[in-house]
Amino acid sequence: MQYRFTTRFGGVSQAPYESLNLAFHVGDNPECVKKNRELLQEELGISKLVFMEQVHGDKVVLIQNGHEEPTCDAMITQRSDTALAVMVADCIPILFYDAVHQAIGVAHAGRVGSLLHVGQKCALAMREHFGIKMSELRIFMGPSIHACCYEVGKEAIAGFEKYMHLQDDKYFLDLQSYNVDAFITIGVKPEHIEISQECSCGDENYFSYRRDKVTGRFVGVIAL
Repeated sequence: MQYRFTTRFGGVSQAPYESLNLAFHVGDNPECVKKNRELLQEELGISKLVFMEQVHGDKVVLIQNGHEEPTCDAMITQRSDTALAVMVADCIPILFYDAVHQAIGVAHAGRVGSLLHVGQKCALAMREHFGIKMSELRIFMGPSIHACCYEVGKEAIAGFEKYMHLQDDKYFLDLQSYNVDAFITIGVKPEHIEISQECSCGDENYFSYRRDKVTGRFVGVIAL
């Protein structure tokens, strides 16, 4: 198994998408995005690289041939020739791996997706399709916006009350802890959850929609 979280660097896109933008939908030159995806695929040494059209939902798609281009926010597979990618620019890229059943998954967990439990639904779909045990599942949560920068309005508090930090009469959301607790409730072991401490908004090595508005997308990617 191999996985990684890309940075802004090592691609061919021009500002404001400089340089390893991996998303077609943000206004970048499509040829640059295509080249960037080819560079990533070469680096992975994998024959198929599957991206989603992400819509901030909770749909999980089983990748069966490696040529799918699904509209969803989570994917799972047991294909050894196929890498799964999730695009982000502040949302949490979540990667899943089960060594016993040789299965992988990815999920796109922003505020809306987290509230819909997209990450947990991805894990449960892996159990349904592949027979995995939650106690054996490993989860990797990549660089994303942390509570230090994730200020939200009062309208966004509902459902996240335990995960809000109040500072100077402003609300800051800890989306990482929310997802960790949700995984633990379905049987994932805390020691099997790795959380990146890098904040995409505060660290300019990563694309951040909150920081820059017009910007690219980095990815979390995993392959068997």
